[in-house]
Amino acid sequence: MAFIQSEPVLQASGDTHWEWDYGDRDNYWGFSVRPYQANDACETIRTWVTSDNNLTQITHFMVRKLDSDPGLLRFTAIRLP
Repeated sequence: MAFIQSEPVLQASGDTHWEWDYGDRDNYWGFSVRPYQANDACETIRTWVTSDNNLTQITHFMVRKLDSDPGLLRFTAIRLP
């Protein structure tokens, strides 16, 4: 098993499209987006994956920040072989 986490990213309120270049076709991948600081809220509206001719896979997230102030979010992933 592998555990991967991003550096915190700043998102304003509303919806934002994020891309993360983790994933492959041969393992199970689980992803999460969570508030990094107190008194914050977000939701993942949509998650999808694209691959190119080299089988490089990009995981896409449409994330909604639920309160009116900007806040830090952290993306995490686990890979199970």
